[in-house]
Amino acid sequence: IFLNNIVPGVWTLPSHASLFTGRYVSGHGADAHCEYLMVDFPTIAEILGENGYVTVGFSNNGWVSRRTGVARGFQEYYLISRRVGKERVVEWFYVEEERFKETGEQDRGSLRTVNAVVGWLERRWDGSRPFFIFINFIEPHGPYWPPQPFRTKYLPPNTSEEEARSVTKLSSTRECVDIRVGALRLSEREWMIEKALYDGCTATVDDRIGKLFTYLEEKGLADETLIIITSDHGDVQGEHEPHVEHHLCAYDELVKVPLIIRYPEVVPKGAKIKWLSQTVDIPATILDVVGIKESKYWKTLHGRSLLPAMVEGKPVRDFALIEYHTSVQQLFHTWRRHPEYDIRRFNYWIKAIRTLKYKYIWYSNGKDELYDLEEDPKEKKNIAKERPDVVRQLKEKLERVLMSIDQVDYGDWPMLERRREQFGAEALKAYDRLRAWGFYRKIKEAKLPT
Repeated sequence: IFLNNIVPGVWTLPSHASLFTGRYVSGHGADAHCEYLMVDFPTIAEILGENGYVTVGFSNNGWVSRRTGVARGFQEYYLISRRVGKERVVEWFYVEEERFKETGEQDRGSLRTVNAVVGWLERRWDGSRPFFIFINFIEPHGPYWPPQPFRTKYLPPNTSEEEARSVTKLSSTRECVDIRVGALRLSEREWMIEKALYDGCTATVDDRIGKLFTYLEEKGLADETLIIITSDHGDVQGEHEPHVEHHLCAYDELVKVPLIIRYPEVVPKGAKIKWLSQTVDIPATILDVVGIKESKYWKTLHGRSLLPAMVEGKPVRDFALIEYHTSVQQLFHTWRRHPEYDIRRFNYWIKAIRTLKYKYIWYSNGKDELYDLEEDPKEKKNIAKERPDVVRQLKEKLERVLMSIDQVDYGDWPMLERRREQFGAEALKAYDRLRAWGFYRKIKEAKLPT
């Protein structure tokens, strides 16, 4: 268990692109403006596929798919619907053959996804080649509404179904925008309920992972499989208002995520590793554990193998890098709902460096934040003005790190551009306003790899 694992990006697309390429966000370019992972760098699925693995992915999230280029290299890749009653996308996975049954309300696709993975192992994998399986569960993700028995397990006493349902609506995209612009404020009790529902979603996915692990144990596969459990981001839930869910900040409740690695042949049981790690380190760790040493696979990686930290207890990095640029999507949703709001307040980028003791957050609008994580783990007291020496030291180190990255820039190519025909007149007006003011640079033609 890695106790200080940090994501390099704060939302789904850049974090998954880093997870698959082993590169920092500015090093792969799939982020705020270009919402597509280009082909300049190999993914871990491509590398393992070239080395004899059968590669398959299952996802509840459209951002983690072939549509965004993130799923490049998987020989099979399936988007599993979150909606009840939608036709199956895989012919070998039928409702009547599901191993694990729904016992009440439907979740957001996690149980269906586990069944799909089990179905693939039972019907598609012949055992002749090792497998690399990637699974994306949408839980825990807003709006939070876990199925029973997980929903009520963590709720405050005397919380009615009606009250809980009214709060879950507050974690939808629309209400998140309202909170950010100051048009909506949640009470302390509403934040408590919000967090309880979030915990219920986490317990739901924990249950699903447990079911899959039990299956692997029954089949004798658990101890022969390198299992990695992590996340692409966390969520802000009242800790740093007006921030909510993800985007626009880099506090630990957003960027510090789980990392659990299990492989009995190599990884010591029960080790709790305090050293810094990042999800960008996972591809290098996989290559190291499975013994792929060729330099052509390592030369594009920014991440480091975590094997020395697991086996020898040695730190492999003395900093974590976090990068964020406000996406056109966020500005678009803001103007759709609040057309008079001054979105320049959100139009910034963030570069942050985190050590075990300090976090320094640099904002492009001139703001600096410094937190002593040992004395102030919840990042409530900005000491940037009190400790200019530490700010200067970390800012210089951050610049050295950024200058060491072979950064890429593919221009503006957001998902919004590819979905214009889905918008109504009012939505298109918000989109065209963004382009008119220069928040989005429209390109004439976008050539993608076939």
